[in-house]
Amino acid sequence: SELSEALAAARAAAGKSPQFGAAWIRVAELEFSFGRTPAALTALERGLEISPRQAQGLALKGFMLAARKRNSEALDFFNRAVAADGALGNAWLGRGLCRIRRGDSKGGRDDLQTAATLEPNRSLLRSYLGKSFSHAQNDRLAERELELALRLDAADPTPWLYSALLKR
Repeated sequence: SELSEALAAARAAAGKSPQFGAAWIRVAELEFSFGRTPAALTALERGLEISPRQAQGLALKGFMLAARKRNSEALDFFNRAVAADGALGNAWLGRGLCRIRRGDSKGGRDDLQTAATLEPNRSLLRSYLGKSFSHAQNDRLAERELELALRLDAADPTPWLYSALLKR
């Protein structure tokens, strides 16, 4: 919850060890979380130049492309992230969301389920899985995932929103 401090620490790490790709990628993640896309892209490019197979960086590149509706390119980066680290929930999350956006609801839901299985205590992953079950008309599984997401992190607004939409 202290994102400004986290960004300052990541910048300090990148400044202290400019050849540490993961530090640059963390700077990029935090810049992106603040909506500063040009700064995020600059840091991400630096990080991936140093560490081209760093899975979180590849996934972040996928999310940045998806945000610009460049789904085919985004999907390629999510696939690369999964190949680099098959246990990275964010890679499966992004891939699932891209597949759903492209009309492959079942494949996307499978990817979201993989993400939630790999990182079962992340509220956000459970929320997106619940939403995908809701879209598939499986309210029982949707409710279960959204209730779990709420128990995991009641401060996360995502499960509250999707639960309200499901009940509506």
